[in-house]
Amino acid sequence: MAPAVLGGRAMPKRGEINYVRLLGEGGAGHAVDKPFSDEACGRYLADLGLVMGLLPPPPARVLDLGVGTGWTTVFLARRGYQAVGQDISPDMIELANRNRDRYAASSASFVVQDYEQMAYREEFDAALFYDALHHAEDERLALGAVYAALKRGGICLTVEPGEGHGASAGARFAAEKYGVTEKDMPPHHVIAVGRAIGFRQFRVYGRAADPSLLGSFGPSGPVWPTRPNRLRVASAFIRKALRAMVKGSYPDDLRFLFRLPLETALRTSNIVWMEK
Repeated sequence: MAPAVLGGRAMPKRGEINYVRLLGEGGAGHAVDKPFSDEACGRYLADLGLVMGLLPPPPARVLDLGVGTGWTTVFLARRGYQAVGQDISPDMIELANRNRDRYAASSASFVVQDYEQMAYREEFDAALFYDALHHAEDERLALGAVYAALKRGGICLTVEPGEGHGASAGARFAAEKYGVTEKDMPPHHVIAVGRAIGFRQFRVYGRAADPSLLGSFGPSGPVWPTRPNRLRVASAFIRKALRAMVKGSYPDDLRFLFRLPLETALRTSNIVWMEK
């Protein structure tokens, strides 16, 4: 399924180029201080921790796409990567260069270019779209340019919004006020485009969610949540186990064994790993 585009059409790139000016002084200050200025700071930092766990080890050369003020590139550089941050907006790249100096991220560099029209050829070990591919006018061109930029065996990671993003209130507001492209970019679509371009292997990893409560403790010890009926749970496992032994496993067993079905993971905002 092709991702939804606001109003049935792609918005012009002019909005992306002029985004900093349209934000105004307060908005630009917020952007340059990300992730620390944003209420989603914890989520951003958790995401980047997962990304670093999936990238090849430093000092791999990483192409960071649509970086805005460059905080992801700076973090990668401080980790030891040779990180090249790209953005279509000259104003954004000016702020990104300030952030590089501010955080002493000497191995980071930044370029102004359209990620749908890059000329790199087999130069990078990995590429990252962090909350950026869904702003593309044509994600096929963007992923194709990244494929060409990667060495054989290089990987591309995408961390993008899932289905429903393009129609959300926040996305509609941004598209209407700033003239930027907002669309859905679920894993199943990223994988379909990546496969058509030539990527060979694909994985989907869950993003960090809110902290998961494992248990709570009162004055007298653990306080356990209400548990499902033991006999009902045991009976369900026994029935499925006997059926699997006699007839083999069924596709629905995935839904029973795993809390997040694969088809749900492919529609929601998760991390896609693709190997060239």
